[in-house]
Amino acid sequence: MTTQTDSTRDHILTTGRSLVAQRGFTGMGLSALLKTASVPKGSFYHYFASKEDFGCKLLEQYLTQYGETLDQILDHGAPTARARLLEYWSLWVSSQSSQEACSQCLIVKLGAEVSDISEEMRQLLEMGTRTMTKRLAKTIADGQRDGSIAATVQPDLAGPALYQMWLGASLMAKLSRSPDPLLQAMQTTQAMLPEPTNTD
Repeated sequence: MTTQTDSTRDHILTTGRSLVAQRGFTGMGLSALLKTASVPKGSFYHYFASKEDFGCKLLEQYLTQYGETLDQILDHGAPTARARLLEYWSLWVSSQSSQEACSQCLIVKLGAEVSDISEEMRQLLEMGTRTMTKRLAKTIADGQRDGSIAATVQPDLAGPALYQMWLGASLMAKLSRSPDPLLQAMQTTQAMLPEPTNTD
């Protein structure tokens, strides 16, 4: 059962997520957060020890939700692992091409910024991205077992390489205000995850 305490805390996090997505972490002042969320300063400090603590809780929530979405796609999506991976990256193209700030990736938005100002937030992001690359590598290996990805692919190399490429493509898409880097990343992904060659 959701308590009033949980509801207020989640409301502050949701409001903060929107503001951080628009302005960045340092650009989001606490006064703006409190005003937008319509909560007093005392309520904020009841749930969060500091702005950094708020940032850590925000990233923890985001990474948990992102992981659940990733698992839903990679465990319960298309019939083959390769198709599920492409489904995941198709979702990446649509979300990172969106003009709505809240739909875009917080890792892309905050990675470089918070790594310079908060070691705890940096560690959260680093652990989160490491978990994601391992999840991708496992799904690539699953694709080799189900016959949808060629055996020549090295999952432990391809998983991190693909994730890093997509982070870079997302940054380039923001700089160019064009989906082209993401579409190019999709073409490269398909080439890096070839289907087995039929030798019959």
